[in-house]
Amino acid sequence: MKLSDLLNEKAICTSLKSSAKEEVIEELVNLLEEAHGIDSGGEILNRVVEREAMMSTGIGNGVAIPHGKARSIHSLLAACGIAPEGLDFQSVDGESVILFILLVSPEEFRGPHVRALANISRLLKEEDTREHLKRSASAQEFLEVLKQAETKFL
Repeated sequence: MKLSDLLNEKAICTSLKSSAKEEVIEELVNLLEEAHGIDSGGEILNRVVEREAMMSTGIGNGVAIPHGKARSIHSLLAACGIAPEGLDFQSVDGESVILFILLVSPEEFRGPHVRALANISRLLKEEDTREHLKRSASAQEFLEVLKQAETKFL
């Protein structure tokens, strides 16, 4: 499962406005719901915040992959955002996070959820890919960079 298959341009924001952890999660969830035509009644936000409270999804190198599972959706979905100034997300390396990848799946999608997380992590281990994504000036550019990287690494 490729991240680009879970996205559309409306689900990518290259200038996140939030300045706090819960705010950026809410901004990403709103982006995801609007882009994919979903109204979860707050379920997705609650699930992602609950998951984040267990352990930070800031994986280091300026990247966070907040994620969760929800009854209100029927397929894997994603939203991506860039916080150009960086944001404290309690990452494992203590560095600010610039690149956010939100992944949400139906509750019963345990295997596909884990595989999607693994593919995203593998893709973002490549420094060039991370840096190009972080510098994307538009959603279209972000998606183009992502698709090029996926052909190389997945």
